Amino acid sequence: MKITPTSLTLNQLFGSTNEQYVIPTYQRRYSWHERQVGELMDDIAAIENGDTHLLGSIVCLAGHHKAGLNHLELVDGQQRLTTVSIILECIRERLEAEGTTDETFEIDQLLNAKPLSGKTVKKIALESIDADEFAQHLLQGEVAGAKNQNLAGAFSFVRERVADAALKDVREFLYMLRNQAVIIRLDVGNAKDAFKLFETINNRGLKLSPTDIVKNFLLGNAARLGSDSLEFARKHWSKLLVNLDGTSSDAFFRYFLMATLQRRVMTSEVIAEFKSLFMNQVKEAETLPEHGFYNDPEDDQDEDAAIIDAVKAEVPVAQSPALKKVGFNEFVSRLTLCSEVYSDLIFARTKDKRIDRHLRNLQMIKAVQTYGFLMHLRSNGCSDKDFREILKLTENFVLRRHVCRERSNDTEALFARLCANSPKNPIETTKVAYRELCPTDDKFRAEFADAHFSANLIDRARYCLEKIEIAKHGEHDELQVLGADDVHVEHIMPQKIKTKKAKDEYGDWVSYLGSNAESAHSRYVDRIGNLALFAGPLNIGASNNPFGRKKTAYKDSAIKLTQDLAKLSNFKFSNIDARSKSLAELAVSLWPRP
Repeated sequence: MKITPTSLTLNQLFGSTNEQYVIPTYQRRYSWHERQVGELMDDIAAIENGDTHLLGSIVCLAGHHKAGLNHLELVDGQQRLTTVSIILECIRERLEAEGTTDETFEIDQLLNAKPLSGKTVKKIALESIDADEFAQHLLQGEVAGAKNQNLAGAFSFVRERVADAALKDVREFLYMLRNQAVIIRLDVGNAKDAFKLFETINNRGLKLSPTDIVKNFLLGNAARLGSDSLEFARKHWSKLLVNLDGTSSDAFFRYFLMATLQRRVMTSEVIAEFKSLFMNQVKEAETLPEHGFYNDPEDDQDEDAAIIDAVKAEVPVAQSPALKKVGFNEFVSRLTLCSEVYSDLIFARTKDKRIDRHLRNLQMIKAVQTYGFLMHLRSNGCSDKDFREILKLTENFVLRRHVCRERSNDTEALFARLCANSPKNPIETTKVAYRELCPTDDKFRAEFADAHFSANLIDRARYCLEKIEIAKHGEHDELQVLGADDVHVEHIMPQKIKTKKAKDEYGDWVSYLGSNAESAHSRYVDRIGNLALFAGPLNIGASNNPFGRKKTAYKDSAIKLTQDLAKLSNFKFSNIDARSKSLAELAVSLWPRP
């Protein structure tokens, strides 16, 4: 591996007029937060006298320099260099506003490249999915509806900090940034070496996400397989990033592995399992020197597999077959397809309204363990009809297990094993598997009535109340409760009853509920019987009978479940208990066992 390291000030790094640092399309979005940007600026501002400050290193994939514009592909360091670019751009804006044309011109020289007989271009060129927003931030200052809030936050933070500083301090900071901040530039002429160097540098850097390491591993090995493979991988990784924009890409890779390996994969195992999968499934990987170091993933059995073994005789889940060997391009294409499917599942945008409604329901239930199994079905040709039926069964199954507080690891292990089932005919085997691990009616009834729907589970409560409300309207499945902006989950007995503010806003519930109000409140406040769907604000003010004041608003509601509350003369702990048990009876029939 031939590496050319050079220690450069920013003046030197950006000094060449015919070099352009390119952040390629396969790189992730800008992800630094205000804290990291602020720390970098604080470090620069704290430089004393003739000292220097090391900003870190960057890895550039660089070919032989020529007379025209030379593109340096930034393999590592894009976050740092983008931040420096933002700082320089914001300082340039301030100096331009102050009318200091000479200093503005000098920064323009750093930020722009102009080779002989060529047009001016940005010295740091974003080709990633942040490119358009970055350009908009430069032109507009603020970007309405920005998708990358980290990028927007960085621009806003730096602009505010530069605007608040005295002009003298801005000039001093700029001097230190240009002349005393040092970056180690590592130039590598070969793509495979560049990606290998990236992994070596970051091997002990725990800040890298599994996605970053998987990307480097995939592109690095693509480079070793040849330029065509590298170009194919670059394009598809860029598509993958676009598909996963707004989702957790790390979670995607975990579910992808579970769907492929048909067993549970821990978050800490994602990197090792992906490398092992690649080496054992990709035909071309057999030519790589490291191939022999990776065991066949079928030889590594997750300890949670024992969860399913206990019911193996009754649950006809197919055994995991040996991994089918595929070509590199097919492996990458499959990965990209699954990323598109995963995104459609997360955002509920399959173009089938009934499927999307079920997906929304699963999100409200917090059924994250299902995504590997659903991705397996959807990416392998499961029909819309069968998929809708699977989703309906899955809602019932997962809600029952969650309400009954069954082990989530068990649930996830089952969904991983179900990925062995044929997507062409999945319903019967899925039903049997669900039935074996589904809580009984008696247990579900009792747990539902007693369940606590705390703040982090309020969407699950909303889902339950919506489904019960829809059932009260008969067979009109198209009827949907209004969206979250219009209808919210209301605590009938308020979440706080003891403070003066609570009494002023919600009435004197302590007196109304009686002597045991304060001790019993926490046991009842988050139960389903104390929750209702309600539109608009409900501020009743102080009252000796606070529920009586609420009844008028409940009576005027268009939601039947809420209207029913107006029929009650009182609403105390015994009423919450009775209503919880009544709703639990409905729950048993609305979410039946498979």
